[in-house]
Amino acid sequence: MATPSAIPKIGVPSDPSKEPLTAPNSAHSPKLPAPKFRLEIHDLRHPAALFFLTSVSDLTTTLETALAAIIKNLYTPSAHDKATAAAPKRKHPPTFTPSLPPTRSVTVLLRDVGGVAYTTGKDIDNDHKEIHVSLGYIEHCATKADPLAEIVGVLTHELVHCYQYAAPRATLDGRPDDCTPRAPGGLIEGVADFVRLKAGLSPPHWSRPTCAKERPEKWDSGYQHTAYFLAWLEDVRVGRGAVGLLNDRLCRVGYVGDGKSKEAQEQGGHKGEGFWRALYGSEIDQLWDEYGIWLDSPNGQGNWEDELINPADN
Repeated sequence: MATPSAIPKIGVPSDPSKEPLTAPNSAHSPKLPAPKFRLEIHDLRHPAALFFLTSVSDLTTTLETALAAIIKNLYTPSAHDKATAAAPKRKHPPTFTPSLPPTRSVTVLLRDVGGVAYTTGKDIDNDHKEIHVSLGYIEHCATKADPLAEIVGVLTHELVHCYQYAAPRATLDGRPDDCTPRAPGGLIEGVADFVRLKAGLSPPHWSRPTCAKERPEKWDSGYQHTAYFLAWLEDVRVGRGAVGLLNDRLCRVGYVGDGKSKEAQEQGGHKGEGFWRALYGSEIDQLWDEYGIWLDSPNGQGNWEDELINPADN
């Protein structure tokens, strides 16, 4: 994609990289991690390089703000309040003991690669993470109405991958045991976009379903589709901390006992209960159907996006 060589000036009403960093406000929240942050630009002559440096003027604060959102939404058990107590089918709010992965460094690499971005761990030590961002995509962001919000949203999504669980750690370098079932890719991406959604960084092309027919065919279609489903679990069906509880279960036992077979159920450590039933009292197909019923109800209408970001306390 070709753009004029001059770097366009952008007017940003609110710069997330310059907003004051706020840690999760809870006595149950773990301390905000302080990994080493690095930036590598593989082509300084690429027009997107200067555009990135101009737009994201304080990358450290941007990543720290994203990290605070991760701690708040994945590693902060809910206190017992009116909002969680009112959630149906739950006598007590979701609770767990946070266990953050020991990510030691995060390197953001701006490269001339296809796609948008991806995250990986270094071969020698998986606790050192790399976020590879496409220079071509950054250049494309210059054409968007709010390029900074788009870039920060992508960085937030990718940083979640540096701190979420797909399966328990089983080796000294932090790699999961190959014998332990991992979470499906759609769930992994959905959790990352769930945090992006809760951080108020959903892009304009996202649109939550307004009725059951607008849902994807499968719950694990991934990205924003699964993110809205997870947000419903968190804010409507179960209560605050629901997605953190899911992440914690992946950390401790992996995606085992998903209810597809008796053997799978028994592997989950909850004999007779599947992965989802052990978490929320129902299997995933039942939850997906219940989500559709709720979307078709009057409660599923209205400005739900605002409620997801700023849920009512009563």
